[in-house]
Order: sequence, then structure tokens, then C-alpha cells
Amino acid sequence: MKYSNPRIPEGINTSKRHALTEFAVLAGGALLLIALVGWVLGSTGGYLARQLPFEYEASLVPESLLQSDASEPLQRYLDRLANRLIAEMEVPEDMDVRLSFSGEDTFNAFATLGGNVLLYRGLTEQLPHENALSMLIAHEIAHVVHRDPIVGIGRAAAIQLAVSLFLGDPNLSVLGSAGIYTQLHFSREMEGAADAAALAAVNAVYGHVAGAQDLFATIQVKREKTGTGEPAAIFSSHPLDRQRLEAITSLAEEHGWVTTGPTQPLPAEFTSWMEQAALKAGQNR
Repeated sequence: MKYSNPRIPEGINTSKRHALTEFAVLAGGALLLIALVGWVLGSTGGYLARQLPFEYEASLVPESLLQSDASEPLQRYLDRLANRLIAEMEVPEDMDVRLSFSGEDTFNAFATLGGNVLLYRGLTEQLPHENALSMLIAHEIAHVVHRDPIVGIGRAAAIQLAVSLFLGDPNLSVLGSAGIYTQLHFSREMEGAADAAALAAVNAVYGHVAGAQDLFATIQVKREKTGTGEPAAIFSSHPLDRQRLEAITSLAEEHGWVTTGPTQPLPAEFTSWMEQAALKAGQNR
């Protein structure tokens, strides 16, 4: 048998595509795979979290969050308003909703685990009337009813834990109370569903949805004044103001809800209640 050493053709191991093109294809494929894995992990984490008993959520909430700066008259007013809305919403009998109020000048409000809703003075005192305040409270109650806090945290925790394990540096603190609020992000689908449930409750309480849109008008004014994009965590993943206003109009037309009517003024003592809450928050710092 004779052995030969044939000449290898030029460029046999060279791709016809540019190196940057190949890199872009490989990087794009990797990113697509990561996004797919992240979606699967997030969906699985959210599903499993939703199966947890509602009572278990309360044990994950730090007591410091549950302290309210509201005076007794303000707390009674907020509780009474929340109860009127709850009566018109599909809240399970074993689900308790607790409203807390912070006197801090933070333009925010959010629902968290265990049926806890926190309102901040910075946002609440900017609202023009009770109808807008009711829309805000009902929106956060809807998140509680839909189990959005535990689902949102479950999704984020599953993704973060998987990434940490993949990188060889597992960060289990995400499952503890320290990581709860940094993981509290709701999808736009969750926000849209909460808006719809809140609008239905406001309509049931007042007989119309007039004034509900003023909540988003207040948000828009704040955004324009500060020159920022999405302010605070409450609106970090929310649909654009214009889209939410359009959605309110569409929902009202779909259900035949009246869009005009008198708005309920806030109590005469509301301003002094806000001042008292701010003073108490300052003393507790």
C-alpha cells in the first residue's frame, strides 16, 4: 500500500462568513436559549409559589413593614374605604387584607405578601379626591386577590437562584425577607388585570368610573415634574399612562359603565392627617 501526502486545498478550514457574523449568530442563539430557560424557570417558580397556602405568606413579611404612621382617624378612614371595595371584589374568605400607611414622602404604593398593602404619603396626598384613592387601593387589593406578590417573587427567585447556582455562587438570601422587596415586580399582564378589577370595584362603589383615571393623571404629572421615566417600583413595569387611560375607556364601553359623575371629596381633615403621618414618620427614623 502506498501512502501519499496530498495537498490540502486552500481555505478548507475557513468559513465563508465573516468572523463577526458567526459571533453574532452564536451570541444571538445563546441569548435566545438563556431567555427561553429564564421564561421556563420563571413560569415554574411562579406556578409553584401560587400553590403555597396564603397563610404562609404572612410569615415572610417583616414586622417593620406592618407598622403604620397613620393616626387613628386616618386608619379608620382607609380601612372603611378598603372594606367597601373588598365587598365588591372576589376576595376569598380566608384572605385578609391589611392596609398600612407610611408618612414618608415616597411616591409609591404596593401590595406585598400576606395580604399587606402599603400606601405612602408622597403619592396619597397628591390624589385629588376619594375616587382616585379608591382606584389606587382597589388596584393593590386586586394584586393580593390574584396572588401576584407571591407569584412575582417566586418567578424572580427561581431565575436568580438558578443563575447563582450556574455561576457557582448560590445566593440563597433571595428566598429570605431581605430579598422579598427587590424581587417584587409584576408583569404588565398582572397590572392590566389589577386595573380591570379595580375599575369594576370603583364602579360598584360609586355607580360610575369617573375620577378613576385621575390616578394615572397624577402619576403623569409627577413624571413630568421630575423629568423621569417610570417613577418608583409601583410603576416600574406598568403599562404606559396613555395605554391605561385607553384601557379604562375600553372597559367602560365594554361593560356599559358610566364614565361621568360626581367625585367624592376627601375628608376635610385629610391634609392634617397627612401632616401628622409625616411627623410620626420623622420621629420614627
